[in-house]
Parts: sequence; structure tokens; C-alpha cells
Amino acid sequence: MISYSIIRNELKTGDLVLYSARGAFSDVIKYGTLSKFSHVGMVMRIPEYDFLTIWECTMPSNIDNLESSPPRMGVQLVPLSDRVHKYSGDIAVRQLKGASLPTGTLLKLMELRKQLRSKSYKHEKVQLLKSANDGPFGHNHKDLSAIFCSELVAEAYQCLGLLTDEKSSNEYTPADFSEKKMRKLNGHFFLSDEMLVKND
Repeated sequence: MISYSIIRNELKTGDLVLYSARGAFSDVIKYGTLSKFSHVGMVMRIPEYDFLTIWECTMPSNIDNLESSPPRMGVQLVPLSDRVHKYSGDIAVRQLKGASLPTGTLLKLMELRKQLRSKSYKHEKVQLLKSANDGPFGHNHKDLSAIFCSELVAEAYQCLGLLTDEKSSNEYTPADFSEKKMRKLNGHFFLSDEMLVKND
């Protein structure tokens, strides 16, 4: 395990934060995807804030959403330090490595952020199970009117050119962003091993 306070200054836009929560809904996700992770978000360094943020799609929490007040269920941008300190469960970080993100793609990401800012949380369990298993549950059809956490991260990675769009963003689960399933990205990019920053 590495202290969050040590690694915090090394984190940048595109790094991933993986969560292992407790509770019935999280257990369904972990069991259905055969993973220890039930949630994923993406780090953002944004000029208008002098602190790290995490972009994620989740339930309302006791952390202020920087882009919406009062807190609501859906896409949120929150201070990463607050999220780490107040989260009940394990947290791991994967850093984006290999090259720097071009300015042009970062501008595209900011446009995507604006586009998805008001989207609500897609919390139907069957949608998540469809993402994990195309067998009896069938394929998901892309629909960004509501969104879930791994779909948001996949959309961001596709926008940044890190993932192709051959696989729809709503076919990704938190497990797909683990070190067991995702390592190499497009171009010279890759993701580091998981680094546990909170063991709770």
C-alpha cells in the first residue's frame, strides 16, 4: 500500500481510481463481474481548481459536487482528497503512462465534460450485468441519456483516443479497468499496476 498523500502530487488527468465498496448493490456488481471492484472514476487536473478532482458517476454523497448543488445522483466532479478520506472501502489507483495527452484531446475531454455534466446515474442492475455478459442478458445499446461509472470512464478514454470505439462505452464494467483486464491502450499509452491507497 502507498499513502495517498505521497502519490497525490503525481496524479494527473487520465489516471484511474478504482473502488471496492460494501453493500448489496456493490456486491451484485463485484459478483456479476468477478471482480473486487464495484466503481471507477477518472482523475482530472482542471485549471479552474487548485486541487485534484475525480470525475465519476455515482450516488449522492457527503461531498460537494463542484458542478451541481445540491448533490444529486449522476455525473459528478468532486475533490479527490475528500473522496479518498470519506470513502468507506478500499481504493486503488492506476496511473496513465507512456506519453503525455495532447492539448487537443484534453480540450475534447473538456467538451465531453460539459456534454455529460447533467446526466443521471443509470442504476439498473440488469444494465451492468449486460455489460459483463452478452449471453442471456443480451447486448447493451449505447444511450447516454443516463450513464454508469465505467461507461463514463470508457467515454472519456475513447474521447482521449486511449480506447477504440469498436466496443461501446456501455459495454465496460469497473472490472474492465482493473490490471487483470486492461493494460495496453492505444499508441504508446498503458496503465500502471493497481496501487492501493486506502485499505478500509
